Amino acid sequence: MSTIDDNQCDCTYFDEGDWVESKLNTDIIGIVVSNSDFGRYVNVQLAGSLEVRPFFAVTLRHAERADPPAKAEEPPTAVIINFENYLRGAKPQGRA
Repeated sequence: MSTIDDNQCDCTYFDEGDWVESKLNTDIIGIVVSNSDFGRYVNVQLAGSLEVRPFFAVTLRHAERADPPAKAEEPPTAVIINFENYLRGAKPQGRA
């Protein structure tokens, strides 16, 4: 009987396009864009930005979810004013 979980990833290799998260801070999620030094360093584009950061491969693991968590939508702060109804009933004033 094996004590190793077959569903758990050993995370020894990350291919381009894999979603990964940091073992040290699970809020850091991104997608692998390249490897260097025979897979020792992994360049990750962070989710939600265009920033690419290098990580040691031993500090990363494959993300459990394929997509980063969605941010809660904030209510719109812009006030929308519709002038069409007001202007339709307005009478022209002055001379041309």
